[in-house]
Amino acid sequence: MHRGGNNITTRKKLQATDYQRAPIRLLNGVLRGASAVGVARFNLNPTALIAAARKETGLTDFGDEDFLAPMELLIHSLENEADLNPLGRFMNKSNILRLLKGRLYAQDLIKRHPEILARTLHDPVVIVGLARSGTTRLHRLMASDSNFLHVKSWESVYPVPYPECFTARAEGKTDPRITAIEKGLKAVLYMSPQIAAVHPLDTFGVEEEIGLIQHGFSTQLFEVVAKVPTFAEWLMTHDQTAAYEYMALLLKITSWFRDDPQDKPWLLKSPQHMQDLDALLQVFPNATLICPHRDPVKVVGSSCSMVWNSIVRDSASVTPEWVGQEWLKKTERMLHKNLKTRAESVCDKNQYDVLYADITADWELAMQGIYDFLGRPLTSDARVAMQGWLNSNRQHQHGAHKYNLNDFGLDRQEVEERLTFYRERFNIPFETTNPHLAAATH
Repeated sequence: MHRGGNNITTRKKLQATDYQRAPIRLLNGVLRGASAVGVARFNLNPTALIAAARKETGLTDFGDEDFLAPMELLIHSLENEADLNPLGRFMNKSNILRLLKGRLYAQDLIKRHPEILARTLHDPVVIVGLARSGTTRLHRLMASDSNFLHVKSWESVYPVPYPECFTARAEGKTDPRITAIEKGLKAVLYMSPQIAAVHPLDTFGVEEEIGLIQHGFSTQLFEVVAKVPTFAEWLMTHDQTAAYEYMALLLKITSWFRDDPQDKPWLLKSPQHMQDLDALLQVFPNATLICPHRDPVKVVGSSCSMVWNSIVRDSASVTPEWVGQEWLKKTERMLHKNLKTRAESVCDKNQYDVLYADITADWELAMQGIYDFLGRPLTSDARVAMQGWLNSNRQHQHGAHKYNLNDFGLDRQEVEERLTFYRERFNIPFETTNPHLAAATH
């Protein structure tokens, strides 16, 4: 492993800290020293965080407080399981505070503009697939079609406009949320430069709505950046309808602020929907599902690499082997849960399966099949826009994403045996060559 890279080798057993930039390790050392003398302890106490959010916004009403239980469980896992380094504590504290402030701003906005609640959310088209199964590529291709609504990266992180946003718009200035996310992305890419090769990030780029679900404190995003198995188990086994209802509210707020036409459907996408399809269907019972499928061996290896490249930033002791076992188990459980929900709750006319291999081989043919299923015309304008996106997102422009199952203590046979039910269910072909030679992005 080259320090700061995105590929692990087994020639030498390294600790998580060996994958951090030297300045980050130095900063953590300084912060540990400061914490030892009572400075820079970055308190994760729920009561203190709520008080801080109220103080910084000048607001007190969160509205429905069903988010408190998952937030408190998350913080318990962060404190007792994650083994956060000082920078990790700071990042997680800042993130939780951001979400709390967002909820306060949202409730205040609804009070001042109750017409937001009356906005129509048409039955969405939802891309439902495992992480690393081509969902991002499919999402960004389809989002190139102006007949769909989608969330941009900065809106996913900051979906709620606060007072300064309205002032900036009135004065013709840049929305301060955009400035904030640009600074945030620079920091993230400095601390974890390999992330760009795993999941390309861009302030104005098409992004999934998992950031909106995060405001309900019920998302796998927390698992990607920290070792929180107790929280993860709760997330897997408990109903997440409240978080999806809040996601729908944030979609209304986003659409209202943009003054979107209300006759366009949202195009949604997040691997979270694989785990919580039952909750999504409670909120959008007539959603149309587009379900991409990829070789599960590749999916697991790529998912482990994605998590590893994120989680090592904030943890002092997480190991690749733990990541491997955790995400193989998670993938297996998500698939069983998802297939059960699809069989019991989704009629054939509302679900369409497509192979990653087919999208990679001929994206236009695959897209035509999807549009035929949707009963929507694949217009020449949409085709041109999709090709334009592909032209602007060439293979490896952010570096190649390299990964190997062995890096995570897994082997192909074990993964194949545990996930063969999925391969056989959808007749998913084996990937025998590097998929990146044909795909522009995951």
